[in-house]
Amino acid sequence: MTSALDMNLIVRAIFAVALLASGIVAVSQVKPKADLIITNARVWTVDPHQPRAEAVAILGERIVAVGPASDIDRWRGDTTRVIDAHGHLMLPGFNDAHLHFTPGGLSLDALNLRDAATPAEFARRIAERAANTPAGEWITGGAWDDQVWVQKSGGHDELPTRQLIDAATRNVPVLVERLDGHMALANSAALKIIGITRNTPDPPGGEIVRDAHGEPTGILKDAAMAAAYAKVPPISHERRLKAVRRAMAHAARVGITSVQDMNPSYQDVATYAELAERGELTVRIYAAPVIAAWQDQAKLGLRHAFGSPWLRYGAVKAYADGSLGSTTAYMFAPYRDAPQSHGLLAEDMLPADKILRNLLGADRANLQACTHAIGDRAVFTVLDLYAEVEKQHGPRDRRFRIEHAQHVAPKDFGRFRDLGVIASMQPYHAIDDGRWAETRISHQLASTSYAWRTMLDNHVHLAFGTDWPVAPLEPLTSLYAAVTRATLDGKHPQGWFPEQKLTVAEAIEAYTLGSAYAEFQEKQKGSITAGKLADLILLSDDVFTIDPKAIQDVTIDLTVVGGRIVYQSAHPTNPQPR
Repeated sequence: MTSALDMNLIVRAIFAVALLASGIVAVSQVKPKADLIITNARVWTVDPHQPRAEAVAILGERIVAVGPASDIDRWRGDTTRVIDAHGHLMLPGFNDAHLHFTPGGLSLDALNLRDAATPAEFARRIAERAANTPAGEWITGGAWDDQVWVQKSGGHDELPTRQLIDAATRNVPVLVERLDGHMALANSAALKIIGITRNTPDPPGGEIVRDAHGEPTGILKDAAMAAAYAKVPPISHERRLKAVRRAMAHAARVGITSVQDMNPSYQDVATYAELAERGELTVRIYAAPVIAAWQDQAKLGLRHAFGSPWLRYGAVKAYADGSLGSTTAYMFAPYRDAPQSHGLLAEDMLPADKILRNLLGADRANLQACTHAIGDRAVFTVLDLYAEVEKQHGPRDRRFRIEHAQHVAPKDFGRFRDLGVIASMQPYHAIDDGRWAETRISHQLASTSYAWRTMLDNHVHLAFGTDWPVAPLEPLTSLYAAVTRATLDGKHPQGWFPEQKLTVAEAIEAYTLGSAYAEFQEKQKGSITAGKLADLILLSDDVFTIDPKAIQDVTIDLTVVGGRIVYQSAHPTNPQPR
């Protein structure tokens, strides 16, 4: 609920913006004074009408003035807090257009297998965790990366098996995910609880990997993971609250002021609502639960972008396929290293008309559709589905989204533009997957993969995020990926398909105003503009002038959300109030 104090601040901010708009600024005794001024900054506004400035004045939750320091100083009053930015770069706060917020918070304390460089190290870490796991608890998390092992073993593709960890885990159930979230390893104790045996059939949209004798290896892909997770005990409310608070603190530290949470549970959304009611949210959240439950939002009359500036609903998340790393992305051509497979259609797509029924229902309710599609055939299929929805229901501003849009057939870039489909993409995936992608897909398809430049050249709306915890949450790392495309293995220092690089300005816009557009909020945030929400950051270095290779080392000095400082570094050159 809005308090009397909050309402007073809102009225003051509206009045101030109205004065600016009308030109009535000469009567100093009428004009309210700013609560916060940040001055002596290099402001990159992402506003084409005023790209650069020196200072910003904030009243309540809103920006009331942007311009030269001398002009902004007129907003100073006796109680105004003034921060000298010492010439540091100011940007709008980053808006992560695709992540999994609560799982990300949980991952900060979870078992970490991401950098386990060998099967032996993988097994050792799980054994160590098992030795300290209380009876009845499961070992989950992990984020393991089998491609690290491939590189270490000279190209031998090797997936972990239950036999690798059974001896050390005994009766402790283990279910640890690959970093992409589309494949998991279960030990024998977990398989027994789940009820998977050699006679268990593959579920629609999933695969139970088996050895030469037909026995489950412990690897479960996509829909096969659902039955497994149904047996994992739910986390407590207290642990969920802790995870969300951890996630918010991490987001503030890396300069994220808004997130778009894909596939949150209802318990996650209830936790966000609880924190919003208490006034404890320090990041703005747009929640997109699974499309199968679209009627839950429709029955309440929720529509796209419904809610407050802090917590909004009205989107749904669908799946068309899996991932490249798990060989479950749905492709036109078979995988080069698995020629018997074209990948998997997601459970949402089976039977064939299921997803169309859900998309049509959600669209009738004016809910925004965000559909995961990674393979070129999956992207093609989703574009067909979106075209059919528009054909049946007529044109309007739907802002359909394809999440990831990693591998795209050349003819489909124009279809993105013509249908107004937003490409919600994650730059880090390119420098990660680029290490090994061409062992699975052709060089030709790789040239139109993670194709940010081609998207912009075709006038496609581009929104950037991370897919955290699949990839690191740090936006500066993603910015580095977008402008360098230098793969993590160091083999492409000039960029993997460098023709797809973006400029720094383009990448920042995709991560701010582009992401705001993707959630129907470009009039409220995404640029440093008078009247918009006061969500902004100060950086330790100027990403426009440093060597692009150094962008990933830049840190955040200050994060402001709604006019409130939610993070301030202890760096010696950190901006200080005066």
